Amino acid sequence: MPDDLVTIGQSETAANTSPTDIATLSGVMNELKRYNEQITQILEAVINRGGTDQALTRPPTIPLPVLIQVNAWEDDPFSQAIPTATPPLATPVAAPILRNTNPRLQTSIIEPAPAAARYAPGTANFRYWATNEAVTRGIAFWSALLPAGTTWSTSNPMRIQLVAGIDLNAYYARNAGLRFFHQVVHNLDIYSCESPDVACHELGHAILDALKPQLFNAASIETGAFHESFGDMSGILCALQVQSERTKVIAETGGALNISSRLSRLAEQLGWGIRQLAPTAVDADCLRNAANRFMYRAPNTLPSSAPASQLSSEVHSFSRVFTGAFLEALAGMFRLSGAPTEASLHTVSHDMGQLLVDAIHAAPITTQYYSSVAAAMIQADRVRFGGKYGRALTSAFVGRAILSVHSALELANAPVPQPVPAAAGIADTGHGAAMILAYPGREPDQAYRLGVGETPELPTIAATLIPDMAVRMHSVEIDASELFGMSVVPATFGQGVATPLTAEHAANSFLEDLIQTGRLDMGGARGAVADLAHTDTSRTTHMLVPDAENPGAVVLKRKHFECGFCACAPRASQLACV
Repeated sequence: MPDDLVTIGQSETAANTSPTDIATLSGVMNELKRYNEQITQILEAVINRGGTDQALTRPPTIPLPVLIQVNAWEDDPFSQAIPTATPPLATPVAAPILRNTNPRLQTSIIEPAPAAARYAPGTANFRYWATNEAVTRGIAFWSALLPAGTTWSTSNPMRIQLVAGIDLNAYYARNAGLRFFHQVVHNLDIYSCESPDVACHELGHAILDALKPQLFNAASIETGAFHESFGDMSGILCALQVQSERTKVIAETGGALNISSRLSRLAEQLGWGIRQLAPTAVDADCLRNAANRFMYRAPNTLPSSAPASQLSSEVHSFSRVFTGAFLEALAGMFRLSGAPTEASLHTVSHDMGQLLVDAIHAAPITTQYYSSVAAAMIQADRVRFGGKYGRALTSAFVGRAILSVHSALELANAPVPQPVPAAAGIADTGHGAAMILAYPGREPDQAYRLGVGETPELPTIAATLIPDMAVRMHSVEIDASELFGMSVVPATFGQGVATPLTAEHAANSFLEDLIQTGRLDMGGARGAVADLAHTDTSRTTHMLVPDAENPGAVVLKRKHFECGFCACAPRASQLACV
């Protein structure tokens, strides 16, 4: 028996079509056959004896097959009800082997698959099944909510690499799928793939890229920050698919979900590792805490980096504004659901996920994208749930200044989307929503059905920040008035409402932030422009590549989304700017 094997059941359900699972499935069938034969023998004996046999009141002597379970983390390896400076490892829980049956959203872990069993934490076999459990659970959650026919924008199956190198990091890339890393900190080897928070955050990037691929290369701080917020929201909502986690969250918070708790704290172990090397780079109790008090401010008015206690325009930092509003809205929805039970919390988590999917699919990609999505969520609630959650959503988004008071009031008379069938021509796979929401007069976006190599892009505009280079960037719309029949904008302190940035201003602000934080790979830039390039291209998230549609120009493209952020100090200490 392997050293890292804890316990093993007698048989398992088939998780895929590998030789190991085929053999296991055969074992299950044999057990069922033997059980059936035993029942037949008992019934025949009863019939032959005129129906008077005590066998009717005795259980069969052969037990039913026991499904194999695997060890996994319920939340995070460092999850605690009350955070401590030196958290102990949590106790793994037994989880059933889940099967991803969605043919358009398949995954493939590139490391060899060990036999399914309950392995001890700290082993490669544990990492495999713990990550598989979190990712498969996340796909099952989102698959039920996405439009039918939603397809990865990366390869299908999407590749997952559990140990891609030494780093306190993880990322999603279209050309690589999900990649996780590990690093030893104070004699503790931290594997980012082990945390369900991190795994479901990176999965969130892939899910959002499948649903709205135009966001991937959008040159806008708010769209980039929303991608990061969606990753964190994915981590929270996927955690709520675990019954024991829901029960603990309710007990810990008393039903007030918007206070700091095991639910709001994301990636505690990874955050701890980064904090040992750069104390101000992340929150004091995790990587990012959704229970925060950050208010919306125009990102172009913020510094490009700052300690975790402050807000900056760096996308992970700025993401916390929307994530904080999301948690408050979730808490409000839970209060409106009636009895604070784990069953009602389960329902609310699905309703929130559906509203996010509806809004992201329908909302225009604007320079003030937070407001656009917030307004679309409120309108989607009017259609999906008869406005049941309107007060919770409006209060959260107005309270964080993501929606101005004027915009929130005007939404009551704005057009609402209508249910329409999901994209025609998609074979019925039994996965996803058959109906999607679309606004009258606007053709429903069908980008979700397009796979790798077919994903659409936003149009490009010329950037003016670097006069010596012809740089083009994928632009966003100025506002959402065409869709909503009104101007949807955030609030600003002392002004009431925020004036939308022009597409050019938004693109140039985004480019300037990338250069200031060393996130732009300048490629073969020459002359004075080359001096803007950062010397360590391993930390870059974007690159300039030749523009096929505009000879002599370069276009800004995203390389990947990472799982975290840091200030400038960690870079000097060789810490991953995650």
